[in-house]
Amino acid sequence: MKTYFLFLFAFCFANAGMAQAGLETKEITILPDSNLSISGTTNINDFECDFNTLYFKNESFKAHYIEKKGILDFKNSVLPLENSKFDCGNRKINKDFQELLKTKKHPKILLKLKKIDLSREGNPMVTISFNIAGVDKDYKFPVEITRDKQLCFDGKLQLNIKDFNLEAPSKIFGLIVLDEEIEINFNLNIQT
Repeated sequence: MKTYFLFLFAFCFANAGMAQAGLETKEITILPDSNLSISGTTNINDFECDFNTLYFKNESFKAHYIEKKGILDFKNSVLPLENSKFDCGNRKINKDFQELLKTKKHPKILLKLKKIDLSREGNPMVTISFNIAGVDKDYKFPVEITRDKQLCFDGKLQLNIKDFNLEAPSKIFGLIVLDEEIEINFNLNIQT
């Protein structure tokens, strides 16, 4: 059961050391064949912005956690995602996406892993705090875990951009309108 948390931590990591009784630390590597994207819609079409997971190629992250009765509580475990590593397939859409995320002031999205509940039936439940444009919001959602040659976790989460005080840039005098709901999709392959 302990190993199942490792794949999930790929979503949120940290390099800070901790000196606390019962605290364990694991080093995690996100493999380049992983996928992470943000998708949404406008009143005209759909868009998808893919994160360049090659960015993680030479990086490893540390997960700090305490396990109690099938629940993993994480401490200082953060995965930073540089906004500039998202590609929406079009330079203009990339610019709008960076503007939406307030990249000049907040260049990274921070995913802070808080808890993984492995004790429940069905898929494990993960709690992650998202920091987007300087605003933190916690989300709790199920993830699917598979293990073939490596540990993999799949999931998706719907977010409302208003939760982060984000307002979509107005285009063509307001004729193009971004839907407030966006979706984060991930398929992360992990090596420990």
